[in-house]
Parts: sequence; C-alpha cells; structure tokens
Amino acid sequence: MSRPPAFNFHKTPQGWLVGIPGSVSDTGRYRRRYFKTRDEAKAECARLKEVKSGVRAKTIDIPADLAADAIKAHAALTAFNVTLGQAAAFYVANHDKRSQAPTLSEAWVTAIKHRENHRPRTLSDIKSWKKALPEWFMGMNCYDIEAKHITKALDETTKGPTRWKTGLRNISSVMGDVVKSKAIPENPAKNVQTKRAVETGEDVTIYTPEELRALFAACRNYPAGPDRLCATCDIPFAFMAFAGVRPDEVTKLKWEDVSTDLGNIRIGPGIAKKLYRRNARINETLAAWIATVPSEARSGKIVPPRWRYKAAMVRKMAGIDGQEKQDALRHSYGTYMLAKENDLDALKSDMGHSHMAVFFNHYHKALTKAQALPYWQVLPTGVELKNIKLA
Repeated sequence: MSRPPAFNFHKTPQGWLVGIPGSVSDTGRYRRRYFKTRDEAKAECARLKEVKSGVRAKTIDIPADLAADAIKAHAALTAFNVTLGQAAAFYVANHDKRSQAPTLSEAWVTAIKHRENHRPRTLSDIKSWKKALPEWFMGMNCYDIEAKHITKALDETTKGPTRWKTGLRNISSVMGDVVKSKAIPENPAKNVQTKRAVETGEDVTIYTPEELRALFAACRNYPAGPDRLCATCDIPFAFMAFAGVRPDEVTKLKWEDVSTDLGNIRIGPGIAKKLYRRNARINETLAAWIATVPSEARSGKIVPPRWRYKAAMVRKMAGIDGQEKQDALRHSYGTYMLAKENDLDALKSDMGHSHMAVFFNHYHKALTKAQALPYWQVLPTGVELKNIKLA
C-alpha cells in the first residue's frame, strides 16, 4: 500500500517548492511548482489536500494568492462560525446599500434644497454648519457614519456645549432626511451622548422696565449716519415687547396682519416659526403704541427699511451691549404677562407654544403683579392708561 502524499513545501533558490503527485495533478503527471511566498505555497498544499480527499476537483485551479487570502479569511471567521460564502454574501449586500447612500456633503445640499421655504435664520444656520464641519466628516459616506464620528467632528468644531448641541441638532436633521430616503437604516445622531451645559443658576435674559424705557427713548432720528432715521423703530420693538412676536416674525409682519377692531395680530404660516397660524392679542399697552401711527401710514411692513442695522444702532444708543440672549423681548413679554394676568392658557395661545415646560424654563419667574405692572406702563410720551395700575 502506497503512502498518501505529504503535500509539503520548502524554500529553494527558485522560490517555495511544492511537489504535486500525478494523482492530484491536473496533467496526471508529477509537477514541481514554485511560489513567491510561503503563504502561497501553503495555500496550494491545502488545495491539493482537498483534491486528494475529494472535496475539490483537481481540474479547478485557484490562483495561489487567492487561495492564501482565503485561508487567512477562513481562519478569521472560524471564531464567528461564519463561512467564506456567508461573509461574501453579507459584504455584497452591505456594499450595495453603501453605494446607494450619499456622502454627508451631498446629503447636506439636498437638505438645504428641502428647506428653502424655512425661516431665513433656520436656512442660514444649516448652511453655515455645512461650512463649519470638518472636511473629513463631510466627505464620509452616510452609511459609514457612527456616533463616534459625529462626536469627534463636533469636538473639533465647537467650544461650548450650547453650540455643540446646535451642531448635533443640525446633523441629526440632515441624517434624518437620509433615513427617510431609506439610504441608511437609522440615524446615528440619536446614539450621540449630548454634552450637558454647566448649571449657572441664571434665568433667560429679560428687560427691566427701566431698560425698556431706555430702548424706546433711543428710537429717534440721529444727526448723521446711513441708519440715522430710527424714530420708526419703536413700533417693531413694541410688537416684540408687548405681544411676544419673535425677531424673525416681526420682519415679515405687515400692517394688514394687524386688526385693531378685532384686537389681534394674525401671525400666519408664512410668518410663524412653527409654520402654523396663531392670533396674538393686542393689549392696552401695544394698542397705545399702534395709535401713534396714523391710519394712512399703516400699510406694508411693520419694520422700516434697513431694520436690522437700525435696531442694532438703537440698542447701542440705549446702552444695551447686544449680548442679551436670543428673543430677550419675547421672554420679557412672557414673563411680565404671566405675572400680570396669571393666565397660562391665554399666554400659550398668544405665543404659539404647545409645551408647558417652555413656560417654566423661560417665563416662570418669582414676580408679583405689582412688580410686573411698571413694564406695561412703558408708553408713548404723553400717554397714560387708567386701566394699567397697581393692584
């Protein structure tokens, strides 16, 4: 009985030699084959053993480098009880999905197009983040992005927790669009652990009655400068301070939206932040400021030309450094109105909020009605309202 072939290999000056017996050779004769690397020779021996055992037909010849790679792959997959065929099928399926997913930069461009009818500030914010985020991150395929990549990108881009969270919110919004398109299975931004801001114990910024008087006093015409005509800035400030209209909303608001007969301001979907209609009441203080505008002048936009520049100048002349937090006048309105009326439902309707938590975060302050009433007594020169008095 002849001995079974050993299928050994050894190094020679010509390369790694494998002797192939005629019984497993595709020619039926003994062959000598030389390989450049030890792994290639080892893979060939493994193939020959499979041919001998009947697992592989001897007429099928796999390139040595492919066989060597297959051996490595098989060894790596053994611990997972996965075959090479299963691994290959999984890769093909996932590679196909990945090829359908956009890069984050491409997804960002699509997201901007989908939001062209959003508020200018919202649109500007998402555009600015496209430029602010690192190039390596924006160039990633959305299918490959994980929570760790988002965290790293935000850490490189931001310094404080507030901007960090703003960036995360924008990334989540864009990635959410990609999920909706079914290009990726889930939004990786949802797995990011947000950074918690340090508790300062400070409330949102609101104006004191004295600061509000100074603001209105600064609404006057100045002797020089391209934005010197600031006398008409008092009306937009009045709508923000005494009706809670947002800064962006007041720039879109027109006199046609104001009904003194019905006593309300119609803030439609094209004006409101949340894109749904609300009616804000016109209280006595706001009505007094509206009355300073002649009826024939109540047409077109509420704000004067170059409003943002003029508003900045008024704040500067009033001694307000411009560092107050966003929506300070709106927060002032909510705070002082809640203290004056103590009617949460009416205030929610005026301001367009749907969640109770917003009021306790922004407007629920320990102010008495007596402390709040001076705010509502900030009136045009020479005007006095008997209905606004201390309790």
